[in-house]
Amino acid sequence: MVPRSLLFLVCFFGAINLAHSQSVEDSLKVALKNAPDSGKVPILINLAKVSQDNNQSLIYAKQALSYAKLDSEKSSAANQIAWTFKNLFQFDSAKVYVKKALGYAEKGNDLLITSDAYSTYGSVFYNIGSYDSALFYNKKALEYRIEAGDKQAQAASMNNISTTLQRLSRYGESMEYINQSISIYLASNDKRSAADSYLNKGNLLNSLGAMDSAYVSFQNALKEYESLGLKSMMPYALINMATVAVHLDRLEEAQKGFVKSRDILLEGEKNPQLLGFSYNGIGGVYQTKDMYDSALLMFLEGEKYALLAQNEYLISMVYNNLGDTYAHKKEYKTAITYLDKAYELKTKIGDQAGLASVSITLASTYANLRDYKKADKFYLEGIKLAEQVDDKVTKRKAYNEMYLFQKEIGNFSHSLDYLEKFMALDDSLINDRNLDKIAELNTQYETEKKEQQIALQDAQLGEQELMLERNRLLMIGLILIAVLFLSVIFLIKNRAKKNEQLILQEGQLKLRDAELNAVINSQEKERSRFARDLHDGFGQLISVLKLNLSGLNDTDAQYPEKRMEVFKNGESVINDMYAELRSICFDLMPQTLVKKGVTIALKEFGDRITQSKKVVCEVIVFSNKERLPEVVEISLFRICQEWVNNVMKYAEASHITIQLTRDEEELTLTVEDNGKGFEADLFYSGKGNGWKNIQTRLNLIKGEFDLDTQPNRGGTMMTVNLLEVEMKEVSANAERSITV
Repeated sequence: MVPRSLLFLVCFFGAINLAHSQSVEDSLKVALKNAPDSGKVPILINLAKVSQDNNQSLIYAKQALSYAKLDSEKSSAANQIAWTFKNLFQFDSAKVYVKKALGYAEKGNDLLITSDAYSTYGSVFYNIGSYDSALFYNKKALEYRIEAGDKQAQAASMNNISTTLQRLSRYGESMEYINQSISIYLASNDKRSAADSYLNKGNLLNSLGAMDSAYVSFQNALKEYESLGLKSMMPYALINMATVAVHLDRLEEAQKGFVKSRDILLEGEKNPQLLGFSYNGIGGVYQTKDMYDSALLMFLEGEKYALLAQNEYLISMVYNNLGDTYAHKKEYKTAITYLDKAYELKTKIGDQAGLASVSITLASTYANLRDYKKADKFYLEGIKLAEQVDDKVTKRKAYNEMYLFQKEIGNFSHSLDYLEKFMALDDSLINDRNLDKIAELNTQYETEKKEQQIALQDAQLGEQELMLERNRLLMIGLILIAVLFLSVIFLIKNRAKKNEQLILQEGQLKLRDAELNAVINSQEKERSRFARDLHDGFGQLISVLKLNLSGLNDTDAQYPEKRMEVFKNGESVINDMYAELRSICFDLMPQTLVKKGVTIALKEFGDRITQSKKVVCEVIVFSNKERLPEVVEISLFRICQEWVNNVMKYAEASHITIQLTRDEEELTLTVEDNGKGFEADLFYSGKGNGWKNIQTRLNLIKGEFDLDTQPNRGGTMMTVNLLEVEMKEVSANAERSITV
C-alpha cells in the first residue's frame, strides 16, 4: 500500500534557495574574473549555490575555502561544501565539513553563520533518517536565529523543525511550527518560501487524515512553483498530490501525477531520492489496482534509487511495499525477507505509523504460513502502534484481520472483541462518509430552492438587461473619448520627442563646428608660427649669408686667405640654416614619424626638448608590436606635442615623462610632469584651442582621455587610452587624408 506521506524534504533543499539562473551564474563568473583575491570568497560561495551541477558547485565551494582569510568566510565556505556533499548524498564527507564550519563559526562569534552550520547539520541527519539528531540541531539553529533577530532565517528553521516533527509523529507541535513559518513568509511576501511551507503543511494535514485540505495545500504549492518557473520543485508537489489522490480513490489522477513527476526528474538532474518516491508511488497505484507484476517492477526500480539516495525512510517504505506485493503473490518467504528489513529500518528511524503497517503485513504473512505465534505477536504490536498514532485506516485493517485471525485459531471471545472494535471504527468512518453525503444532499436541496428563486428573478433580469445596454453604450462612448484623449497625448509626446532629437542634432552640429573652428584656428596658428620662424630665423640667416658673400667684392678678396674666411663663414651660416630648416620641418611633419613610426618620433621629440636645456624629457616605450595605423600615429604624436608645449609654457616643470605602453588589448599614452597643478575644469572650458585640438584628434581615433591634476598639488598626468579593436576599425575606415 502507498504510505500517506511520501515527501518531507522540501525545506531542506534550501533555507536560502537561489534560483538556478544561467544569467545569474554568468554575471557571477564575470564578477569573479574582475574581483581581487580578497573579494572572491562571497562570489564563489554564490556560484556554488546557483550552479546546477553539484560537482561544479563543490569545486566553487572548495575554491572559496582556499581564498578565505576570516573565520566567518571559512565557516561559510566549509558549510557550503558540506551542503554540496549532502546534495551528492556523501553524508560522511558532509558531516566532516559541517564540524569544520562550526569550529570556524564559533571562533568568529557570528550568530547567523553559526546557525547556518547547525541547520546544515540538521539537514544531513534528516536525510539519513536520524530524526532526533535532526530535531536537536534544527532547534539549535532556531535559537541562534532568534538571538540574531533574522525573521526569514527563523521561518526556515521552523519549517525544518515542523517537517522533522512529522517524522516523529508529533503532529500538534509540527502544526504550530509550520503555521508560524507561513505567517512570517506571508508577511514578507516571500512566495517561494511560502510555497515550500504550504508543501510541508500539506504533508502534515495528510498525516492527520485531512486529505482534502492537504490536496489543496499541495495544489497551491504546485501553482506557485509553476508561476515562479521552478520546474525542479514541481515533482515535490506532484508526488504529494498523487499520494492524496490514491487515498481519495482517484487512481487515474494519481498515476498521472506520479508519472509526470518521474518524467520531469528523468529530464532534469535525476534526483535519486525523488525518483525513488515517484516509482514507489506508481507501484502503489498498480498494487491498488491488483496489478501485482507491474507494481513489483516499479517497486524494484524504486528500490534502486532509494539505495542510491541512502535514505532509510524511503528504503523502509519500498521494502514494506515489496513485502506486501510478494505476499499478495503468495511468495511468503520473499515477502518476509523484505518485511523484516522494513521492520528493522522503521524501528531504527522511529517511524511508528510505518512500523504499525509493517507489523500488520508481517502478521498476515505469518498467518498464511500457519505460524500463529508470530502472527499473534505482530498483530498485537501493530494494533498497539496504530492506536498510539491514531491511524484510523491502519487500525481498521488491523481490527478486521485480528478478528478473522482469532476466529481462525478458535479464540472466539477475542475474535468478538476485535469485531466490535472494527464495527465501531467502521461506523465512525461510515458516519464521516454519511456526513459528506448529507452535506451533498443539502447542497442539492439548496440548488433546487435557488432554481425557484432564479425563475422569479428572470423578469427583473430583463429590465436590468435594458439598463445594462444603455450603460454599455455609455461605456463605449467614454472609451472612444479616452482613446481620442490618449491619441492626442501620444501625438504631443511624439512631437516633443522629435523636438528633443532636433535639439540634440543642433548640439552635435555646434560641437562639430567648434571642432572644425579649432582645427582651422590651429592651422592658422601653425601658418603664423611657420611664417614667423621663416622670417625671424631663416630670413636672418639668409641676410647674414648675403652679407658674408658680399665680402667677395672687397679689394682684398683677391687674396686666398680672405676667400677662405668668406667660405668658412658661409659654410657655418649654411649649417645653421640647415638646422633651422630641420627644426621647422620637424614641427610640421617629422620624417621620423612618417618613416619609422610614433615610437622613434616620440624619442626624437624628447631628445630635442632635453637639448633645449629648458626641461628634461624622458621617453619610455613598452611595445614590441608592429607599427600603428598612420592616422593613429599622427594623432597620438600631435596630442603629445600639444600637451608637452602647454607644460613647457605654463607648468614651470623641470622634468617630463612620456610613456607609451601597448599590449594585446589596448594602447596607453601617458605624459607626466612635476610642475604646477591646475583646475581640470578650467582646461576643459578654456577659450584656447588646446583642448579642442586634442578632442578632435581623440574623436578621430576613438580614444579615451583622462586628466589627473589638482591646483594645490604638484605634478600632472595626462592619459590617452585606445583599444586594439577600435584602432583596427579606425584604420579600416581611414579613407580620407589627415591635415597635420
